[in-house]
Amino acid sequence: MTAQDPDTFTLAGQIVDAVNGAPVVAAVIKVPELRRFVFTNLSGRFAFTDFPEGTWDILVEQLGYHTLEGSVTVADGNGLFLRLNPDPIELEGLRVVTRGERLLHERRRRYPFRVTTISASTITAAADRDLAAIFRRHANAPLAMCPVEVDPWLAMGGCMYKRGDLKRINVYLDEAPLMGGMVELSQLDYREVHSMDWVPGIWRADNPELRVYSKGFIERLNTSNTHLAPFSWFVP
Repeated sequence: MTAQDPDTFTLAGQIVDAVNGAPVVAAVIKVPELRRFVFTNLSGRFAFTDFPEGTWDILVEQLGYHTLEGSVTVADGNGLFLRLNPDPIELEGLRVVTRGERLLHERRRRYPFRVTTISASTITAAADRDLAAIFRRHANAPLAMCPVEVDPWLAMGGCMYKRGDLKRINVYLDEAPLMGGMVELSQLDYREVHSMDWVPGIWRADNPELRVYSKGFIERLNTSNTHLAPFSWFVP
């Protein structure tokens, strides 16, 4: 006997503002375990085709709103109606979003898993200005010491356990590999760093990455036609 393919259907839904009920346009709905994501249209509606029945973790993100995440059980005939709560920090006053910040935001949104951003304000507010230490505090991941590192303290957090495998975290500065990894990261001047993106992925074959962006790099993005390559992920 051969295993039957799981039943699939079109999963449709709508994302609205929890305060006023208005549709949330261009929100991204991610299903990490399926490596899939879609965006809402002008009515706040979205649809996944060939979606399997079952219980799945989902993640909903949009600038100006708190991220919504949790598990949902879906089947043919069901739909999703989700409310996003406005983020008062994002909505206070007016702030110009630069071209560089917009490019970073769009790249994060188009990655099917969660991306944790460590902002400049988080970095400058930290009591310990060691960038590697700041990363470890905000990674929310099973970090470990890499056995090939020389200094155990600096090496702490240089690797990550992924489904039983110990994987080295690839560190990039302005899109180029930081060959010294966490050791070199700890030596950077925090005042020159704009932000960091932590991209752990969820699959064993995915390479965890820490992307560090200098203020000079963001300025170059603002004043040039440079574009950012999307985050890569393993496709089985």
